[in-house]
Amino acid sequence: MCAAVVDERFLLSDQQRDALLDWIGQRPQNGRPMRAFLSSIAFAALRPQEALALRVRDAYLPDEGPGHLVIHPRRLRDGDDEAEGAGGPRVVPACPELVEVLKAEVARRGLGPDDAMFTRDDAQPLSGGVYRRVWHQAREVVLEAHEIDSPLGSRVSNLRDACITKWLSGYRTIFEVFAVAERVDVSAPSLARRFPHCFQPPGEVCNDLLEAALDGQVHWDHLTEVMALPDSLKS
Repeated sequence: MCAAVVDERFLLSDQQRDALLDWIGQRPQNGRPMRAFLSSIAFAALRPQEALALRVRDAYLPDEGPGHLVIHPRRLRDGDDEAEGAGGPRVVPACPELVEVLKAEVARRGLGPDDAMFTRDDAQPLSGGVYRRVWHQAREVVLEAHEIDSPLGSRVSNLRDACITKWLSGYRTIFEVFAVAERVDVSAPSLARRFPHCFQPPGEVCNDLLEAALDGQVHWDHLTEVMALPDSLKS
């Protein structure tokens, strides 16, 4: 299933993201676990189902600085975001802000290594219906009237899209693109198709690929796949 091109109108700014997360975190019922769950999507670009599967033992949360999360492969349902994902475990960096949020949640609930990182306050599973409802409530309260009626942040998965966009923004070598693709568990050509606004001029992308392939640094299978992109994404 081919993932749709990301519409920039859906993407929250850092300030809007933080305001939404802060409002959710202050809710008396399930606010803190909900904020921690959504933060893992917003700062580590996890799919919601990947975040829900996360165990405490999968998170390296140092006293200072960045950490990382180990994401284990899960079967994605047809229609899920980028259902093409690869099959092996992957390591995703956790920025210091995310580390602090997760450490606070582990300490607050006294979680052990085998415990699920994200559940409701009553230890029941955090369902899609619950977190989507809270997300829509947050939009209604935090965003401006014209933003509420727009596509801006209309889906929880838009947090993942905004994080990927930030990782890809600016000049990126082909090797950096492959690194981001591995981090988010999609192919590099899929990133190019889904986030075309993040890439340097297409001709430069293809030139970088050709030079790297001639040097033996990029496998020809990858080169062939990227060169097969639609004309709008290549010279």
